[in-house]
Amino acid sequence: MTFLSHTTHQEKANKELTIEFLVREYFSYIHRLSFSILDDNSEADDAAQETFIHAHQALSGYRAEAELKTWLSAIAINTCRGKLRKRKTRQVLSSMLQVLHLQRLPSTTPEERILQSEIDRSIWAAVDNLDDKHRIPVILRYVHEFNVPEIARILHLNQGTVHSRLHYARQTLHVQLGHLNPRKEVPDESSE
Repeated sequence: MTFLSHTTHQEKANKELTIEFLVREYFSYIHRLSFSILDDNSEADDAAQETFIHAHQALSGYRAEAELKTWLSAIAINTCRGKLRKRKTRQVLSSMLQVLHLQRLPSTTPEERILQSEIDRSIWAAVDNLDDKHRIPVILRYVHEFNVPEIARILHLNQGTVHSRLHYARQTLHVQLGHLNPRKEVPDESSE
């Protein structure tokens, strides 16, 4: 490609590069791509919309080094990966709470609501009894849904230390809340 043809290609790309153009030309493709990764139409809708929001924010930095479709695909894939990480985090937390027999069930009677309230108080009391170096990673992980690399950056620790602290905290919570646990195993997040 000569400099002249590259410049012409760049000028053409810059003229076409409006968010309206991108949505009109690529929305259905990005939605299909997102659906093929997430296998959920509602999440694919969200991912496609988020892709174009991210693209709009990055529009001024687009240099036509990649085709528009490739550039948007990369943004969509990263958006879907983030959604998959959140989905995995929710599944791990749900499985942890199921093992601890603490998952909130719909309370239909006043007695069930009181029991769930007591369980919630027990959980938070056990979390509050952890020392800061274990409590803070648990809160970041399970309340705010940060992943281990993000927690490591926030707390200025290496990832191995974060894994170790989360493992210790889960074991400690299992012991403290064992009276609520009909089974004996504690889930781990070894594949994070």
